[in-house]
Amino acid sequence: MKTRTLIQSAGIAIVLALAACAQTGGAPAPAPVAQTVTAPPSPRAECAPAHVTLYFGEQVASDEPVVTPLLNDFMARIHACEAAGGELRGITIATAADAGQSQSDARAQVQRRIERVRAALVAQGAPAAKISGATTDTGAIMSRRAEITADLY
Repeated sequence: MKTRTLIQSAGIAIVLALAACAQTGGAPAPAPVAQTVTAPPSPRAECAPAHVTLYFGEQVASDEPVVTPLLNDFMARIHACEAAGGELRGITIATAADAGQSQSDARAQVQRRIERVRAALVAQGAPAAKISGATTDTGAIMSRRAEITADLY
């Protein structure tokens, strides 16, 4: 009888020890969260982030945005920031190709769209060295557009 009680006590102690281990160390550690380093916003009101969306024509072959007033306003905000003592860190042009194209045709269309918008921005006074291109999801709703963002400080 003593042996049976001793074995039961030892079994209960083992179960409790395993439960304690499961609670303290058994759960996997959460995966580290990737942190993006973002620059603080500019203290100048004139240097709030600038953004404009340009839409391309309905024909698939048309890569020319007809948006001179929008680009004028966008560049006016950049120039106002610079006049207030701020700086233009960079301009990003994000665009996508129309759906239903081969991969090489889609890449070529995205590059043409980025280059056309880049040329229009440079004509308005943007420094070409601070303009970069990016690709967004192809085939998204209203993908015939260019999202242009200025990082101002």
